Order: sequence, then C-alpha cells, then structure tokens
Amino acid sequence: MALDAGSEQEKLDYTLNNKRRVIRLVTQWAAVHGYQLQEEDASVAFLQEFFMAASDDAKAIPAIRDQLTELGRIVKHNTEGARVSQKKHKVLLRQFSMGNEKLHKRQPIKGNDEILFKVYCCDHTYTTIRVPVATSVTEVTGAVADKLGSAEDLLLVNLSSAGEKLIFKPNDVSVFSTLSPNGRLFACRRDQLDSLTPLPEQEGPSTGSLASFELISSKDVAYHMTAYDWELFHCVHELELLYHTFGRQNVKKTTVNLDLFLRRFNEIQFWVISEVCLCSQLSKRVQLLKKFIKIAAHCKEYRNLNAFFAVIMGLSNPAVSRLSQTWEKLPSKFKKFYSEFENLMDPSRNHRAYRLTVAKLEPPIIPFMPLLIKDMTFTHEGNRTFIDSLVNFEKMRMIANTVKTMRHCRSQPFSPDSPLASKTHPEVRTYVRQLNVIDNQRTLTQLSHELEPRRS
Repeated sequence: MALDAGSEQEKLDYTLNNKRRVIRLVTQWAAVHGYQLQEEDASVAFLQEFFMAASDDAKAIPAIRDQLTELGRIVKHNTEGARVSQKKHKVLLRQFSMGNEKLHKRQPIKGNDEILFKVYCCDHTYTTIRVPVATSVTEVTGAVADKLGSAEDLLLVNLSSAGEKLIFKPNDVSVFSTLSPNGRLFACRRDQLDSLTPLPEQEGPSTGSLASFELISSKDVAYHMTAYDWELFHCVHELELLYHTFGRQNVKKTTVNLDLFLRRFNEIQFWVISEVCLCSQLSKRVQLLKKFIKIAAHCKEYRNLNAFFAVIMGLSNPAVSRLSQTWEKLPSKFKKFYSEFENLMDPSRNHRAYRLTVAKLEPPIIPFMPLLIKDMTFTHEGNRTFIDSLVNFEKMRMIANTVKTMRHCRSQPFSPDSPLASKTHPEVRTYVRQLNVIDNQRTLTQLSHELEPRRS
C-alpha cells in the first residue's frame, strides 16, 4: 500500500514506527562501538545532534518519549567519556605486558592512551619515547630521531630473538603490540640493518621454573591462566577484528588489545616448550608432560580453548615431540588423553572436530582466537567487498557471523563454580601472568637435542 493512499492514522503509525526503528538502530550502533565511539569527535557530535532532533520529534510525537531516556543516557555517557578522554590519557608502562602492571586487572587499551617504550639502537643503547598507542611508524621514527638529535631517515625494525628482522612500513600503526614475546624494536639507518643483533635479554631463561612450578596444582594454574586470559579476551573490542582483517593501517585504528591476546597464545605455547627443554632430568620431564596434559584438561573444563590449544600445540612442537625417551615413559592414560586432545585440534574439514565441540558449549567461552582470525581473513580475501560498485552484503553477513561468535562467547561473565574462585593464590597468579619463555625455535631445538641426542 502506498503511504499517500492510507488514512491519517496509518500515516502517523508509519512515521512513528520508522522513527522508533531509527532510534533503536542508533542506540544499538552506540552500544556496539562502546568506548571506541568516544575517540571520534564526529561520532559524539552526531549523537548529540541526533538526540536533539529526536527530542524535537518527541514534542510532536509523544509516543517516542519512552526511547529518549536510554538515548539520553548514552549521549551523556559518551559526551562525558570523550571529555575525560581528551583531558587524561592513561600512561602505560613500557612493553605493555612486562612488569608489575600485569598483576592489575586488565582494562581495555585505547588508541589515545600513551605508552612509554624503549627503542634500541645498533649498539644496544636505547631511547625511551612516550607516544599515543595508535601512533604511526613515521611518527615513532620522528620521535626517536628527535631524541637522538638525528635528522637521518630511520627504519623501525622488529628484531626477534632469533635475529629475524621485519621492517615496518611508514603507515603501520601501533607496532608496539605486534612484537613476539621476546621481540624488541630497533631504529637504524638502512646501511646498519646487517649489524643488528638481538639483546642478551631476548634469549630468555637459561633454567626452567620447575622448582616453583611443580609445587602448584594443575587446577590452580589452569584457573588463574583462564582468569587472566578472560581479562585479555574481554578487553578485545569487536571492531578490532574488523580493523585487523581490513588492515588497521588503512583505517588508522589500533588493534592493540587483540594483538596482546594473540601474543598470549604464543607466550603459553613457548612456555610449555621452554619448560620441557630446560628440564635436564628425564623423570622430571615425564612429570612435566603429565602436568601440562592435566593443565590442558582443566583449561578445557574451564572452556578456555585458546589456552588449551596453546598448551597442546606446545607439546606438539618438534622440540618436544621428538623426545622419544620422555614420551615412552609417559603413562598410557596420559598418552590417551593427549591423543584425544590432538584429535580435537585436527584441522581437517575446516577444524570440524573443534567447531562441533564449541557448538555444544555454553558461554563464557574463550575461543581459539587464531581460528576466528583465519575465518575473517578467508572471508575477506575470498570475496570482493564491492560488486558493480555495490556493497557485497553476503560477504558482510559472513563477517558478521564470525563477530557474533565472539559476542556469544562473551555473553556470560567468567565466574566458574569453583572453590578456586574465592582463593587469591597470589604466587600462582603472579606466575601465570609473568611467564618467562624462550621463543627462538633454533635454541629450543638445540636444547632438545642436548637432552636426547638423535639415535644413530
């Protein structure tokens, strides 16, 4: 029925329903963006203008007044939040996750928060710079050049503990959070690239933490790992998945919370490998394998599938899996558990075993994040964003489904019905949040061969 063919009441109802839908859409849009909306002046200005327009409409159409209360609360919250955000930025400690700040409850890191960070030179001296998290590489190298009193064109390099060099592009943003567990940032001229060498601190520990680790129960470790992983996961904004997929340098947005959560996966994986490869006594190594399999089982019980995968992938690493004398002495019960866990990680048929398992779980769930990233990337790269200058909504729906998976996982708070929940265990909490690892695969392989030389 055409609008102009209806009665006056029908026209009023039509107008009312449309205005209600628009207000509901804007309310949901603001809720999805959350704190990120406060970083956009244009978005806050739009909300204020929209609220004034809706208030004017409510004078003529009183039926929409019931929606204004919630809309007004959202506008006030974001306006005040933007004002506070402009006045005061959190100053984060260097390296984001090194030191005592790990022991405080994690809060989302915003793009305009500032960071104190070390940038090293070829001779291993360093300068400390203070910049916003979302700073571009060009701005970082400019800040370093100013500190060094150098006008030279500097490159910003991610130097791994193995000596691998990744040169950042000038438009890359928020590069601090993309470093590996033992990676460091170096600034140098192009002709100095070959002379870059890792810092001694990048080598990681020379002894394992077995003396303290073996005194902690597996369940305690899994619980406190899950509590910390949940904090990290809860800080990841849904939009960071989109920025990561479409290229944060293209939208000039930070994905720092997502980066740190992904780095945690690598940290746990290398922790497992490091502890095993630094354990010289065969019987103790067998105990370590048992303990890590128990920790994986408890992580699965707590629905922390990200840590579960990280622990099992650590045990599957060649430096650990080749230790045949150690695995031979592992009790058959634990071999069976490990085999079942490996089956759950089977990547065949698009990780069908894992997906079926997750589908049966109730939230809260900490999902296997690298797989969510893979799903987003596959959807993005396998489908055009525009077709004949029109938005490809089928692609957008597939991307939205992956984002909804993440939202579903976090739809309930992490508060497991466990006696551990009421215990603080400060020593366990400190241990799991400050894992000291070797992340150089060559070093780990060498240590493995020293433990059990290849049989001739």
